[in-house]
Amino acid sequence: MGQSHLLLVTLLLLAPGGDGTYDHLLLQLSREINFEYAVLLGHPDPIWHTILWKIPVPIIQINEDSMEKHNLGFYHSKNFVTIVFVNESLDEILELLNLNLGLLNTLPVLLVVQKENVQMYSLLERCWHQQQLNVIAIGNDFEESRIFYSYSPFPIFQLIERRLENNTLLFESHLKDLQGYPVPIALGGSSPRLIVYRGAEGQLIFSGPVGNLMMCFEKRYNCKLVQPYPFDESSIQPARQLIGAVRNGSVQFALAAYYPQLPFSGYTYPIELMSWCLMMPVPSEVPHSQFYSIVFDPLTFWLTLLVIVVISLTLSLALRLHGYRVSFTEHFLHNSCLRGVLGQPFYEVLRTPALVRGIYMVICVLGILITAWYNSYFSTFVTSAPKLPPFTSYESIEHSKVEVVIWKPEYEMLLHLSENMRKYSTIFRIKSDYQEFLQLRDSFDTRYGYMMPLEKWSLIKEQQKVFSSPLFTLREDLCVYHTIPIVFSIADNSIFREPLERLILDVQDTGLLARWRNIALTEMIKAGQLKLVDLSRPKEFRAMKLEDLEQVWIAGGIMLGLAAMVFIWEIIWFWRYKLLRKVAGILWLRKCIRQNQ
Repeated sequence: MGQSHLLLVTLLLLAPGGDGTYDHLLLQLSREINFEYAVLLGHPDPIWHTILWKIPVPIIQINEDSMEKHNLGFYHSKNFVTIVFVNESLDEILELLNLNLGLLNTLPVLLVVQKENVQMYSLLERCWHQQQLNVIAIGNDFEESRIFYSYSPFPIFQLIERRLENNTLLFESHLKDLQGYPVPIALGGSSPRLIVYRGAEGQLIFSGPVGNLMMCFEKRYNCKLVQPYPFDESSIQPARQLIGAVRNGSVQFALAAYYPQLPFSGYTYPIELMSWCLMMPVPSEVPHSQFYSIVFDPLTFWLTLLVIVVISLTLSLALRLHGYRVSFTEHFLHNSCLRGVLGQPFYEVLRTPALVRGIYMVICVLGILITAWYNSYFSTFVTSAPKLPPFTSYESIEHSKVEVVIWKPEYEMLLHLSENMRKYSTIFRIKSDYQEFLQLRDSFDTRYGYMMPLEKWSLIKEQQKVFSSPLFTLREDLCVYHTIPIVFSIADNSIFREPLERLILDVQDTGLLARWRNIALTEMIKAGQLKLVDLSRPKEFRAMKLEDLEQVWIAGGIMLGLAAMVFIWEIIWFWRYKLLRKVAGILWLRKCIRQNQ
């Protein structure tokens, strides 16, 4: 509506035959709220249609006997004014008003009382009980008296009677200053979003993004946020459990940040976008008993063995070429070649030819290189042991002995949002008690992994900077979800939705929310909820243990068993003829005994 609209309305006031009082009232409404259409509830006098058509604005007529919800503002603009005509059926018309404006209870409402002897105080008090914030009423004597009624709900309900003048403000803003009104809320969640502790004088101090937002709300709107339920800073309720207090009407909203659930209604504008990831322990060191086998890569080991076989074959052929006797097995593994590669002394043949002497030189150089490389690698592993492979997938966690600790409601939500995670259910250790879950998560117990939001991980990352070595790591490729909206639960018809959402947007735009997140570490230290103590295991001198030689004992046992089997076979082979004669004699003797019987 522009200047042409205001000109038409002005001409309407001067038009002959018009009712100047009602015209003046609607002109004030048009200038003040600039509504796009009007909703008429009840049975209006035809003069109201005439005035509204002259403005002009569209009209939606809802009869008094139509108890059907029309979803006003859902398919149309929310910039409208509701004019309610109060006749004989007072209860029915107020019920119809609440039915159609239950969730739009901050929009302007004009009550046209056509019934005699209606107590304005009682009428407007009932409107306030229905959480209708902006309501004015005129009586049947408005044409003569020009008196209209409104109310101030804060801090207590007060009836206001005023006379319509040219500069009269019909709908005053009640939410800018609540004048100390106690707003019932619920407060909960966990650090670092909410940090609660006692000050030097025993008073409760609220910090963290949620705690600072609560104090900003009180200061900005001049109100007092009260909790109808007992609040214990040592046992703060989880955010999920406070949704019920909002749904049953005990509180207006819950300052407890949580991700929304289906259906997506009854929530504020998101205060942040959260990523939900897995914080897993840093892989432990490779056991010292495996150092002997991991020094050589399998390909390197077989390649070295092939080189030894080739050199043994070359040496054997060279010796045979110069007339020296060589056994068949030495063509595959020559004793001199094996000892030389292992760095052990070996004997040369008498009057060694130049070709054989050159092969001996190659064996010595190869032995020096292999033993030097092996010793250097082995020494490096002992002084700085390598780590086991990190967790890169859910399958790798499933194949390990590490379990992921998760709170039961979060686990149920995880399965609800992602059926694919059900096949990895064996990796989770579910905790039903919320405080036990928080205590275990904050204990840095490396036997488990933990579900961790990124904002909490930023604190743990800073805390681990004082450790001699980090205990946990977070891989973003193991994040279950990214950019989950974190919201506050709020009553669907709460009149405080707009102030709260405006404050959320302002603290985000001004950077206050980011500032509160950055100082959360300092606030937790001040509250005694976090201590900068090295919880890692310091590196100390460690003597060699029996289990460090596990693979040596196994290899020695296998070789000793193999040698024993070869020794037994050699004995059997040496005494084979005598043993055969004895076996044949025993069989012949048994045959003779059977024949005699």
